[in-house]
Amino acid sequence: KQDEQQLYPLRAIESGNAGHSAWGAHNAIMNNNNNNNNPHSYWGGRRGDDGGDFWIGGEFPADTIVTRVQIQEMNHRAKDPMEIQFEVERAQGEWTRVVTTPPAAIRNHQSSSLLLLKQQRKQSNADEKRDATFVWQPEGPTPKDSDLVTRPSRPLMGQVHGACYKSQLQPPRPSFVPDDAFYHSQNCEGLWVCVSKECGVETLKNACQLVRQTIPLSQRELWGQFRSPRWARDPGPMRLIVLDNRTNQQAGCIPELCHHCDDDNATQIITGRNQTMCPFVFTSREDFHGGVVVGGGGGWCQGRLTLHEMTHGSDMVLRQLVDPYFHDAVGKLWAHHCHKFRYYQNQSSLRTISISSSSSSETYDIREEENHQVCCCCCCYAAANRDEFLAECHCIAQGLHLGSKDYEQCQLSTPTELQNAMPDVYQLLQDYFIISSS
Repeated sequence: KQDEQQLYPLRAIESGNAGHSAWGAHNAIMNNNNNNNNPHSYWGGRRGDDGGDFWIGGEFPADTIVTRVQIQEMNHRAKDPMEIQFEVERAQGEWTRVVTTPPAAIRNHQSSSLLLLKQQRKQSNADEKRDATFVWQPEGPTPKDSDLVTRPSRPLMGQVHGACYKSQLQPPRPSFVPDDAFYHSQNCEGLWVCVSKECGVETLKNACQLVRQTIPLSQRELWGQFRSPRWARDPGPMRLIVLDNRTNQQAGCIPELCHHCDDDNATQIITGRNQTMCPFVFTSREDFHGGVVVGGGGGWCQGRLTLHEMTHGSDMVLRQLVDPYFHDAVGKLWAHHCHKFRYYQNQSSLRTISISSSSSSETYDIREEENHQVCCCCCCYAAANRDEFLAECHCIAQGLHLGSKDYEQCQLSTPTELQNAMPDVYQLLQDYFIISSS
């Protein structure tokens, strides 16, 4: 339909995930760009604590009508048949089943339906919608202080990250020594920087410089003490891994993971290069040599990718070894401020019309551009969830979002803009990271 536009929800919701940011619901919903080869569009779904169904969804403004949903199964080992149920929350806490797909509709590496959302919004009330907020309320039971590695500074509001629970951790590693046949490495006072030899020694030098410029000494020491949860593929410590984009190195090529087996004792190939997979903070060589190049020939500020991923690593370290309440502190800030990373813009829609040839019964499809304007809600990645909010705000505070068009739309692309709009967020970043005065 000509008035339909693809939009994204205010936030992603889920039953649970595999336990780290790389597999959260936001990756499948907020970061989905219809690229089937994009590892960051996967959802590593898990059942909730009640052992119920797997579910994933999104929260939209009340005046948004969902007309179509796209589901794509990316796992070649997924079990068939699979039935998908779509439900809508008609009232608070009351869900209505809309449609159930037959098992044959979902197949490996295939899609079912399309994600198209009809936005019934006038430009005049865009500012009102942009200012909508919600309350941070983590799911799951609140742990006892005795359950945690570190006592929280304030009462927790609910369940925290698995790395915080003593009973969920792997045994401590006696010592960690990087494989010098694969890595150039340096211990930055506790925080190991391990660079594939394909990247070169200069990359190691640049990476260590970024680490020491942004992560305080006291926190770097704690990276070396971090212990992974039992679901992680390595016991720790938390460390930075740099792989070579020129030779398309993937996470599974590092010595720690190249022989990893899944539950069926089959060798599992782990893909991806720019992601945090506890206790590995992966990044790419290009980020230390001019910055990551993105579609259309543009690029990110040098160091932005690495700082973003390192913030995810710091987030786990801080919650385990400094203060579990950091989980709620950041969550409440995200809930209070995430609407500031939403913006509205008018977009021209495209429609497809069919005409019949006058000389035959043949039908032609003609695609034409209309002047029809639709007001669309767009979100910066910082609005996705608590974890991405922290990482993206840190990048803004370090001046690494200069020139980012979406953040410029929100007037939140510079350290000064962040400090003026969210002084409490800026103060938290100064408390835990090295932030130069703006």
